[in-house]
Amino acid sequence: MAKAPTPKRYALALFQLAEGQGKQESWLEEIQRVQAALDDAIISTYLSTPRVRIGDKLDVVKQVLEGFDPMVTNLIGLLVSRQAQSLLPQLITAYGELLNVSLGRVQAQVISSVPLSSEQQTRLRETLRKMLNKDVALEADVDADIIGGMVIRVGDQVIDGSVRTRLEALKQRLEHESLA
Repeated sequence: MAKAPTPKRYALALFQLAEGQGKQESWLEEIQRVQAALDDAIISTYLSTPRVRIGDKLDVVKQVLEGFDPMVTNLIGLLVSRQAQSLLPQLITAYGELLNVSLGRVQAQVISSVPLSSEQQTRLRETLRKMLNKDVALEADVDADIIGGMVIRVGDQVIDGSVRTRLEALKQRLEHESLA
């Protein structure tokens, strides 16, 4: 029995089509916008309801995605007809990874205690570019639990400059070192 396509296989197929048309980056933006549109509570519930006929679901998809690139719309229609629209977030991630590889850049996730200004993001992106010798696509998130500083993830590499981690290290040293 054949395996069902994975999000990576869908992403690869879409990416190859996008390359053929020179639309790699614009299609990433489109599928991200599609995800936002399909995240609407009413649409999401409608598309995931088993009682609703596939044809009716596809009609709604056509209406919601009017004006989108026809290939992107066809992909979403395929996912909906296979009841696999829940794969879209993973597909977007895989597509983004393919795009980064093709453009020779890496994805970096930065978690800070407060939002980074656009100037700070630009300086951080430039610093990482020099360290890694690659262009860097930066994804910035906020997590107040790190207290201060930031945590940077690039692939499997983690640079932890958070105050929380420093406090934990100090606590460990105080607990395990004697004063004598």
